[in-house]
Amino acid sequence: MTSQTADRSRFEAIWRQHRHQVLAYCLRRASTADAEDACAETFLVVWRRIDEIPSAPKTLPCLYGIARKSLSNQTRAFYRRGRLHTKLTNLGMTTAADPMLVVVQSADDKVVTDAVRRLRPVDREIVMLDVWEDLSRTEIAEVMGMTRAAVDQRIHRAYQKLSLALEPVLEIRSIASPPIAEEGGT
Repeated sequence: MTSQTADRSRFEAIWRQHRHQVLAYCLRRASTADAEDACAETFLVVWRRIDEIPSAPKTLPCLYGIARKSLSNQTRAFYRRGRLHTKLTNLGMTTAADPMLVVVQSADDKVVTDAVRRLRPVDREIVMLDVWEDLSRTEIAEVMGMTRAAVDQRIHRAYQKLSLALEPVLEIRSIASPPIAEEGGT
């Protein structure tokens, strides 16, 4: 049995044996949704650090410690969001419901974001990782769980679709605005 298979088997055994106890621990301290998130986060940490998880009888206390930290992180994030909301409200600002709205400044921007929204979800995420997050193609492949070649192909196809969707807008712009050389540029 390989190390990876052994790690997976050990994780599955810990999950089967303790998931109800960890969820109950979290439910006693948070709302159902927050408890489920904290429980999931706990087992994500266990998966990532399976080599550091002690064997029985110290396993469950370790899991409770991880769950406690997950719940604590949730609580801190909740209060941070509340303080930020209060600060923004006091400044007369409101938070945008859609992250794209923060970037949209003109009608042309809206046309572009609408075209991006029409892409398939996977392609949209890849384009956003490429343009908005400025990740390399290799990093995008890692994030998306794909090969670099698959990312290259999806980006190429997505940009072709965007080009077709934006072609009428680009034609209007090129007709309406003179070339840079005619404006005195070089």
